[in-house]
Amino acid sequence: MVYNYHIIEDVYQWMKSKEKKVEVRILKEKSSKIQVGDTIIFENQDQEGKYIKAKVIQKEIVNSKEELLDKYDVNLIMPNHSKKELLELLESIYKEELKEKPLVAFTLEYFN
Repeated sequence: MVYNYHIIEDVYQWMKSKEKKVEVRILKEKSSKIQVGDTIIFENQDQEGKYIKAKVIQKEIVNSKEELLDKYDVNLIMPNHSKKELLELLESIYKEELKEKPLVAFTLEYFN
């Protein structure tokens, strides 16, 4: 299957450089359906026609942001940023959902 997500310019650049290896989402209907071997197209919401295609090579559900950071190096999720910055970003994006729902971490392999 092929799934689509919209991403901001910074995330697009991390993916383009292949520094970002793990994409984190709140576990919802779409993210629960995505399986190992599926393709995700990350569309740059700031530049029409710019996208990154990646294959999911691992999917892991974690119950908290703390568990996420115990299992994954922050630089694989948010290159050149601190744990504190990642936590602040997760909290600003997901707000109360972060306390109510698990996170899903997709490990990616980029297509050339």
